[in-house]
Amino acid sequence: MTDTRDGDIPILWLSLEYAAETLVTRAYGRVSNATFQYRAARDVLALSLLLSGHTASTPSENGLKSIRSHLVDGSQWCEWCSSQLESVLAELSTADRDLARNAWRWLTGSWMLIDSTSSFPCACSTAKGCQVGVEQARQIVNAVLALKQ
Repeated sequence: MTDTRDGDIPILWLSLEYAAETLVTRAYGRVSNATFQYRAARDVLALSLLLSGHTASTPSENGLKSIRSHLVDGSQWCEWCSSQLESVLAELSTADRDLARNAWRWLTGSWMLIDSTSSFPCACSTAKGCQVGVEQARQIVNAVLALKQ
């Protein structure tokens, strides 16, 4: 649970998540939001939109192009995000800041991944959320931009 004051509603973060979910829907149609890939992509997109100064519910074509350059690979995105995040978070409400930090922690945390097709079914992977999320987010942004052409 986050430590927020009563009445402190994370309007900005919720609108960024909604914008990210809208991008996923535009790119792929209705998909299950209960998957690791969906959450990783949504969080990467929401954080990317936040760090790019995006506040509207629907990102413009220029807005998408500006974040696409940061989605080249997971390590580049993680470096960009970690270098910008604290200064951007300082300007947010407590509730928005808490949810954005939770998303960052989730993306950069360690994950026990299960692969039923290999002889070693479990592996621990650090920042797998970033790797998967950036790959998915890049595909989503490219698909949405292609639709606008």
